Amino acid sequence: MYPDGEINALNNVYEALKCLDSAQIKRILDWVKDKFDPDKHPDLRAVEKEAAPASGPGPLPEVPTLEAAEPALEKIKKKPGRPPAKDKSVIEKPVPQPAATPGTTDFIKYDNFEELLLFSKADTNTAKVLLAAVYLQEKKNLKEFGSYDISTLFKSIGEEVNQPSSSLNNLMKKNPPLMLQTGTHGPGLKSRRKFRVNEEGLRIARNYIKE
Repeated sequence: MYPDGEINALNNVYEALKCLDSAQIKRILDWVKDKFDPDKHPDLRAVEKEAAPASGPGPLPEVPTLEAAEPALEKIKKKPGRPPAKDKSVIEKPVPQPAATPGTTDFIKYDNFEELLLFSKADTNTAKVLLAAVYLQEKKNLKEFGSYDISTLFKSIGEEVNQPSSSLNNLMKKNPPLMLQTGTHGPGLKSRRKFRVNEEGLRIARNYIKE
């Protein structure tokens, strides 16, 4: 074991020399060797130290050059950082969006029923009644409607429809049916039937709209 004084001295020397280049380190070590050469400086012989332990000190550690110390210094400089940024060239898969309700967007884009009828291919009384029913259900958000509502809708654009009740019956008798009866409203013989267009009716009505 080296005495504490020697260890401190060695550490101080290493810290002072590790930042210098090889030529500077060599010049300093040559100067120290010459400065403390007892043959050149007899007065240093008078400085006696206590006898060392029987085992004796081992050879002094070799002072590393700056080039040898660079790998260790690089490890000290490197600090853990953030993970590498994601490659912007990678195209992420789009998140699928829920599909629109069948039959909805095809009909609500028209401002009024007259415009819907004008841009349709409906040429029969039953086809026009189906379009009117879909318009009331999808555009006007009626949960159910009757023949009176359909007659009123045609009158609002200056047109008449022949026997909407018969057309509604025909739509319910289709195979598969295009219309469903949801119930009746009113007492006895004055009761009025209420209807709603099903998914098949919406599909057929979309076919009446011009491309």
